Amino acid sequence: MTDQWDVVVIGGGLAGITAARDLQQRGLRTVVIEANDRLGGRTYTIEDEGCTIELGGTWIHWTQPFIWAEKERYGLEIEETPGCVAEHIVIHRGDRIEALDEHEIAEFMGGFDLFFSEALQVWERPYDAHYNWKAIQERDTISVADRMASLKLTPLQQAAIGGFLEILSMSAPKSASYVEMMRCFALSGWNTVVFKDVAARYKFAKGTGALVDAIVRDGGFDVITNAQVSTITQGSDGVSIQTSNGDIYQSRIGIVTVPMNVMNTVRFNPPLSPIKREAADVKHAGGGAKVFFVVKGDPGAVMTLARSADSALIGSFTYHRGEHQSLLAGFSLEPDALDKSVEEWQSIFNDYIPDLQILRTFGHPWGTDPLSQGSWCNYRPGTVARFAEALPTREGHLFFASGDHGEGWRGFMEGAIASGSQTAMAVLNSLSGEAAV
Repeated sequence: MTDQWDVVVIGGGLAGITAARDLQQRGLRTVVIEANDRLGGRTYTIEDEGCTIELGGTWIHWTQPFIWAEKERYGLEIEETPGCVAEHIVIHRGDRIEALDEHEIAEFMGGFDLFFSEALQVWERPYDAHYNWKAIQERDTISVADRMASLKLTPLQQAAIGGFLEILSMSAPKSASYVEMMRCFALSGWNTVVFKDVAARYKFAKGTGALVDAIVRDGGFDVITNAQVSTITQGSDGVSIQTSNGDIYQSRIGIVTVPMNVMNTVRFNPPLSPIKREAADVKHAGGGAKVFFVVKGDPGAVMTLARSADSALIGSFTYHRGEHQSLLAGFSLEPDALDKSVEEWQSIFNDYIPDLQILRTFGHPWGTDPLSQGSWCNYRPGTVARFAEALPTREGHLFFASGDHGEGWRGFMEGAIASGSQTAMAVLNSLSGEAAV
């Protein structure tokens, strides 16, 4: 099968469908080719016993202008995650596990202020890395572990910061970039309270899937699912996209939105630039698993924090409260997290919330999913300055859009929508330039 399009978008995540909507609405015949049987990419909304659950990307905030504008545009309601403003916080402090007392809250929060004390200096303009590029380059090789080791943190602060940043980066402190974590803090207005809220407080009441559906309905572009792109060939007049089942799609422009970690599963002819190929080989460090725990009764608004060196459970909090059963979202860096039995997880939770009774667990294996090979993007130390700007760079008739690169909230749903919108404008400007010539 052969067909002709103005733009073919490879990948139906938030970046891809945003770009497709904006281009189709501006008169370009656009199609999204998605390998999966659903759209949404690393967002994945399901219903479980009447509860809307996000197996992938979940939280948004008004400090994220692109996704908040989409929420307003389509009139989507939000709701709070109960455990983000927890009434009971239990922290693994290395040698003991204890609840956070009221008099320790200042110590807890003060640790983040100390850790991010350079953020205003280094990321004065978090949407413009080059404004203070030298300071970023000087710190690019520093890991979260390096930064923590350089500070005089109390055991409580070490546990709190370590656990929180391991969840935010979904990687061990030695694999997480200090520069990247600072960028997120700066985007939160250099404010610890907002930083916490951005990470896990507000989510779409009817799920991120409601946003995906709204963009697709509004966009009017064509969608082809269950079609994995195997080869992308550039010629003088455009690009040819071949899927694994032999279908071929011709277009003037191609937009590649596949995640960094699976970029090298597609054959490019001619090959991509060396820096893109290197990034795909190195991969970002985001891994681990989000594990959901269905528990008996209502545990209240609870939260646990620990470092991966101390526990398989680096964090958990109440996701949904119910009278008869509730749901906790948990995070783990262990590769077998989703395979652990209820009994194994119960023994871990017993040290934090003894009265909690786990009924079952579930989640999506993003790390082994061949279409993601990782969770949300977290650059490794020493790669931010080299990869972040190189990955979205145009190559011939190919443009690149993803939440894995670019300025601002990369690694978040916000970053994907921003990248898709910006890439659509770049395509339009390029075609306008060709028309003028």
